[in-house]
Amino acid sequence: MLMRTVKLALPLSLVLTAAAATAMLGCEPRENPYEVKAKSGPDLHKIDNTASEEELAEARKAAGHPSQDEIAKENAAMFEKGAREYIKTRMSEYRDFMKEFRGHLDDIEKQAPKWKDDAAFEKFDKKYREKVKDFGDTYDTLTAKGVEGGNTQADLGAAFRDFEQLNSDIGPGVTDNEAFPEALKSIRERLDEVDAALDDIEQDETLEINADYKPKKKKKKK
Repeated sequence: MLMRTVKLALPLSLVLTAAAATAMLGCEPRENPYEVKAKSGPDLHKIDNTASEEELAEARKAAGHPSQDEIAKENAAMFEKGAREYIKTRMSEYRDFMKEFRGHLDDIEKQAPKWKDDAAFEKFDKKYREKVKDFGDTYDTLTAKGVEGGNTQADLGAAFRDFEQLNSDIGPGVTDNEAFPEALKSIRERLDEVDAALDDIEQDETLEINADYKPKKKKKKK
């Protein structure tokens, strides 16, 4: 019985792949001209990191970079300028607030001798507390609850806290307390400093006013 030879037809793609592989084996590998070679990083063990703060500061200065203190001063100056512009934009409101502040102090000083007993004090205190509450709301709105105003706000805030303390201490017989006139004097001196700061801000032509700012409408006084 004769054996029949069976010929298998290989796919053309397989033949071509095999031929290409044979050709590649016969060639030496070539360098890829587009390959990006990795760069070796610095040896951290060879870096001198023993320089003192003074030496680093001198190096920054020599390179023309500002020192940390200079950067801090520049930032503080920028912050204070913004705070002064905030006040100048609201200058009329600050002036009204200061006038009302002094008015409350004058009112206390004038009425205090009349508080001979609880009844006399209560007659004054009932209406006064309503005024002071509205005054406190004005303070919070004007100063963003003591946040805005920079150095000027530091003095104004101190005066307002002393004023709150005074309000908690007043009552019948307060004029007999030696600390009473001193408390009034101390608050007024603080307000003098604030007024001086407001004058300086108002005259400072380098400050810009926010033209888009619109003050809130004042509450009608009862």
